[in-house]
Amino acid sequence: MSHCNTFREELAIRYPMLVGDVGVIRGGRFHRLFNALRGHQPSDPDHRDGLRYPRQLQPRTPNHIIRSRDYQKDFPSKNVTKVDRGLNIHALGPDDGTQITISCSGRLGASISLPFPADSEDTIAHGDFSRWIIKNIDDCMRLADDLGWGVNRMEDIILVTGCHLAKSWANAAFSETRGGAEVSFSIRVSGHSGVHLEERNMSEGVLKLGPSGEVGYRTNSLVEHGPF
Repeated sequence: MSHCNTFREELAIRYPMLVGDVGVIRGGRFHRLFNALRGHQPSDPDHRDGLRYPRQLQPRTPNHIIRSRDYQKDFPSKNVTKVDRGLNIHALGPDDGTQITISCSGRLGASISLPFPADSEDTIAHGDFSRWIIKNIDDCMRLADDLGWGVNRMEDIILVTGCHLAKSWANAAFSETRGGAEVSFSIRVSGHSGVHLEERNMSEGVLKLGPSGEVGYRTNSLVEHGPF
């Protein structure tokens, strides 16, 4: 669990979620309390009768969620770097492969790597989101406590302002290292549809790889089939 805590504290981003989700991290996963943009409706799957929910978040900017496509996106914290050893991801063809190494020069660090295209959603109304969580943090903590989740720090409550919907990913976390720690993994393309992620080396770090995905090819470059 120390590596889960490191990942949260270094990056404060998590598994797939929606903009406006409010929740906490338990067992290395994000658990949603409710979605602040939707307000809370009795028909919602996470509704609990008799609980007090914070008021709805209503950004003043219309159409404040920006959607885009990101290619080979990396989110490293301080002291963390990534090195590709071999072909660039976008140059991979059938039966090609490459190796990626993530290293940490400090005591703590974390990184998430999205090796293939991912759809992203981000709000531009950061000021409204910031003011909302400040005003409603006590109510969010009270709701988490009513659900028995044992939240006793404001930092445990997460308000999602952006997310990536990815088919494959690699998470790395480094806790209490002596510097020079690293993990590495390989990406191998098999035929015209199979993508395989495989752990290669571990040195004072923890690596979690997301599932392999189905991809296709266009002009010798990787493209995805369907939304990520």
